[in-house]
Amino acid sequence: MLGSEIVTIIDDPSIPGAFGSFTFDDEGVRGRRKALIEKGILREFIHTRETAGMMGMEPNGGARAESGHVKPLVRMSNTILLGGEHTFEELIEDIKLGIYAKGTRGGQVDPARGTFQFNAQEAYLVEKGEITKPLKDVSLSGSILETLKLIDALEKESRLGSPGFCGKGQLVPVGDGGPHMRIKKIYVGGEG
Repeated sequence: MLGSEIVTIIDDPSIPGAFGSFTFDDEGVRGRRKALIEKGILREFIHTRETAGMMGMEPNGGARAESGHVKPLVRMSNTILLGGEHTFEELIEDIKLGIYAKGTRGGQVDPARGTFQFNAQEAYLVEKGEITKPLKDVSLSGSILETLKLIDALEKESRLGSPGFCGKGQLVPVGDGGPHMRIKKIYVGGEG
């Protein structure tokens, strides 16, 4: 298992009005919703025609290029962690001492090491189930796979975040999102 049983992550270029949406990818393949991880289990990859052929699979609308002058690459569209069963209040009521981090001011992923780091747009101390005071310059980091396994509760509503761009040497519009989540343990940096 790649993640907790409550973790389902999709990539969906068909969400109306979302920044990463499109009808056909840059190889002419119709974009469709893909369940990347379902209930913690790897189910599907994002593919170009080339990567699909190498793996004996069908292309699924994941080939994207910044322009017609560059080769399409495997790229996300709108990648979303689906919601769970809890209200926001239920997520924090059992936290004795923790941090509520909201939004992002950027971050990065190191695929070779399987790690991530991002800076929270807002962060607050949580004590005995209550949000108590704001924190400054909070960053979260860790192992991607370990963190996916440490998610133990998800808010019901999943929302799209701010629009962005996927790099890889050429920029394409993408979206991401998810619900509020509770992670049992994560590396945190910042100021009180």
